[in-house]
Amino acid sequence: MGVARPGEGFPGVGWWLEDPERWETLRFEAAHDEEDVPFDRRWRDRGEVLDALVAVPGPVDHAFARFLLEQEILFHDHAWGFNYGAEIAALLVAEHQRPEDVWILWEAIGTSFDTWCGLPHDLLLAGGGKASAIAYVAASDHDARDGLLEHLRESEEMTGEEAAAFVAARREYYAKVYLGGQ
Repeated sequence: MGVARPGEGFPGVGWWLEDPERWETLRFEAAHDEEDVPFDRRWRDRGEVLDALVAVPGPVDHAFARFLLEQEILFHDHAWGFNYGAEIAALLVAEHQRPEDVWILWEAIGTSFDTWCGLPHDLLLAGGGKASAIAYVAASDHDARDGLLEHLRESEEMTGEEAAAFVAARREYYAKVYLGGQ
């Protein structure tokens, strides 16, 4: 599996992180082709940024990672299929190990049948492992609380350290793919 590397003239990672107003050029833009197939006008540019971000040591800026995942959620809600960019964006969020990110990760996983099958559900445990995730969600009044709690209780046991190692291994995999090592 190979991925397209950013072309000449593609701004480096630092350029994107300097000014959040630049992120707007990566915002999801719904469209349909001549055969009425849905797509995102910005998926290619966002994919280049995600490829570049996964290749640099992390974690990357949390707000930027969340923005990118939000755009991937919108993209996958609009179109069918699964693009690896959704997993990279989810990994960039998950590597921060923040319990509150369980909600956006749950939204990403549940966006469509394809994201349900394509995104690793262990990402939900990135904020400290299974017990920690269950405790955090149980204490919440979030609308998705009950469904997420049921799902978490059915998940395999995983400590915070194991969850962090899982996220790091998936990130390393994509970095190697991007750099042409696999």
